[in-house]
Amino acid sequence: MTTSTPQRSVLVIGASQRVLDDAVAALHDLGYTAQATNDFFSDITGRFDVAHIDLVSLGTQVPADRQAELKEQIGAINPRVIFLNSLGGIPGLIASQVQEAFSADRKDPANAPAYAPGDRSIRLTLAAPAAVKVTIWWRTSIVPPTPKSDSLVLLDDRLPSGDHTISVPDHVFLPPRRSAESPDLPLAVFATVQVEAATYNFSIAPAR
Repeated sequence: MTTSTPQRSVLVIGASQRVLDDAVAALHDLGYTAQATNDFFSDITGRFDVAHIDLVSLGTQVPADRQAELKEQIGAINPRVIFLNSLGGIPGLIASQVQEAFSADRKDPANAPAYAPGDRSIRLTLAAPAAVKVTIWWRTSIVPPTPKSDSLVLLDDRLPSGDHTISVPDHVFLPPRRSAESPDLPLAVFATVQVEAATYNFSIAPAR
């Protein structure tokens, strides 16, 4: 007799419908069931079956007080739900953060990858040979109503044990195109490092 792993269910809450649609598509490609809404002031617990949702991703444009309300309301119905604060409105990054949340027990905190701003590189130490994939994500435009982004795979290979340095190209740090209404939004660049079944997501560009 064989058993199958239950499919994980995700609800993505954010502002941009296009980002949400692309995030749901990316999550479906990874094997999750996913729904999304940009109407975050509506009755979320009435519209969605939150008792059977495994993870809720909250976008950066959802106000902090509303995020707190949603966590309280959903958590009262489903105490086991995972709440995830999105790093940025980038569909692939949202999906990668979901992967990280569901595989947190696979991570090795002692050898977590880190960003070295001095030479704009990602440093990685492997205790044993491993399959490694490094992807960077960055915003190219922050013009309402939908931010635009790009991504680049820096490495997808099997690496030997030891220390490794992966350089990040300078062009990803160019300021994104802004609108007249939003001239001061920060530069945002992020990295995803996958080491076998473990996933790490982190910012590699400080807000400025």
